Amino acid sequence: MMKPVNTGIKYAFPLITYPDGRKSICTIPSGYVQTALSESDYKDLSNEFGLEVALVKAVMEVESNGSGFLLKEASPARPKILFEGHWFYKLTPKPVSKSRPDLSYPSWDKSKYKGGSSEWDRLLDAMAFDEIQALKSASFGLGQVMGFNYPATGCASIQQFIEENFAGEYWQARHMMNFIVNNNLLDELKRKDWDGFARGYNGPGYKKNNYHTKLEAAYKKAL
Repeated sequence: MMKPVNTGIKYAFPLITYPDGRKSICTIPSGYVQTALSESDYKDLSNEFGLEVALVKAVMEVESNGSGFLLKEASPARPKILFEGHWFYKLTPKPVSKSRPDLSYPSWDKSKYKGGSSEWDRLLDAMAFDEIQALKSASFGLGQVMGFNYPATGCASIQQFIEENFAGEYWQARHMMNFIVNNNLLDELKRKDWDGFARGYNGPGYKKNNYHTKLEAAYKKAL
């Protein structure tokens, strides 16, 4: 059963400003520590879902380079995200692409990514056009689960999904594992069917980013 999130962590919109000037969408209590996954957490996930620890680590390594937060940011750090403008284009009926073609475009375009903290700038700009659809158009945390998949992560709302992503890597990891189970991908991962898992987790274009080969390499590295 998932651990409860600190009640002081709350989704906030309109945007809030942290002391260093960063804009964000979640309040974090003073002194709260956004903990990284421990070896004990990895073992617990391994036991609960019947997976080798190396398999759990492999997915997280490929999706977020081993960290669910922007570690170069001051505390409280924001979760690592990627804003997907092609999804924003599909999800919102507003003609955002006419004024902000960098935020809304008809097909996936890797050149639109800014990376790191700049992805938050893109998301927050998009939220000014359509708050909820913008949140659904970004991938979050260790597993880089898309916001529109929040029901499959075990969350009742997109706001709960955001709060848990800010809470710590434990909750991010649970989102990832719940998504894998609810999309019937657990067996593929257990069998080390890298193509089958990558297709289900990353979509039919997974080979463009070599997700299948990256997963196999990350698994071998984690052994």
